[in-house]
Amino acid sequence: MAREFEEKIVLGSCEELAAVEERLRELGATLEAEVYEEDTYYQHPCRDFAETDEALRLRVARGRVELTYKGPKRVVEGAKEREEYTVTVDSGAAMARILEKLGFKPVATVRKRRRYYSLPGLAVVSLDEVEGLGCFVEIEYRGSDPSKAVDTVKAIESRLGLESKPKTVKSYLELLLEKYAGGASRPGGFRAH
Repeated sequence: MAREFEEKIVLGSCEELAAVEERLRELGATLEAEVYEEDTYYQHPCRDFAETDEALRLRVARGRVELTYKGPKRVVEGAKEREEYTVTVDSGAAMARILEKLGFKPVATVRKRRRYYSLPGLAVVSLDEVEGLGCFVEIEYRGSDPSKAVDTVKAIESRLGLESKPKTVKSYLELLLEKYAGGASRPGGFRAH
């Protein structure tokens, strides 16, 4: 079973990304990619993913298309862990059509610019600029020993000087849906279907 363990840190402003990026370089992190990601989330035809805390996402980035299922979250010391399965598909349009033919409905599309930094054998740190939400840092454990996930993520958070920043276990989709449920105007980067 594939597992994801990550911590999402909320930055007060996008200007803070430069300092985090500098600290990553000092730690010897390598910039793996800088991408624009477009994530469309789907609702199951027979159960409410908001209630079951699951997600089905179709991601388009760098000419690659991935379909990902995410199971319910388990919160561990302020970070989230969940089951996750991803497959690469040839066509985003064809996959969207298949999902819709099976009764899945698109809920919303989230757009973000992301810079992936790798700390080999430890973690991937993503610097995210999410349209309509602001900027975040995600630290995702990539080591081989799951029992070290919490300690590794917390150590990286501390070395990046982010331990006093607020954290969230909510997905970008959840944060955007909450923000715009109150009637705020939606930016071009967020589209509820």
